[in-house]
Amino acid sequence: MVDKNSKLTRDSVKWVRDKVKTSYPQKVECAICGVRDNLQLHHYSSISLLWLKWLKGRPIDTDAQILKLRDQFIEEHQVELLEEVVTLCKVCHNEKLHHIYGRAPALATAKKQAAWVLKMRNKFLAKHLDAKASSS
Repeated sequence: MVDKNSKLTRDSVKWVRDKVKTSYPQKVECAICGVRDNLQLHHYSSISLLWLKWLKGRPIDTDAQILKLRDQFIEEHQVELLEEVVTLCKVCHNEKLHHIYGRAPALATAKKQAAWVLKMRNKFLAKHLDAKASSS
């Protein structure tokens, strides 16, 4: 939320998301179920929570300050922002992962989320292999 007394024109996390979006790794299917429609990128470490934690003690009141800090933040968090991500379909992302971990999962759950995605992928594959084997 932008403070009405501030010189900021928008919420600072939006500046970060806009810049990071240009570097997202493009995937063509859901990492869990393989669906190719309605894909969304999920950061295991929430950009908003990571940014707000990093920003503590760094006062900002102009867009220029945000832009300078944004680049420093992105440089320092390449792994969390660009590598520790997964492409999921809307159902696996919103109705499953966020149903379990909440809308803004705590930063401490990043590894658990990644393990959950792998577990769900393995369950999905096993189920389809069993179905294929029983239909043969």
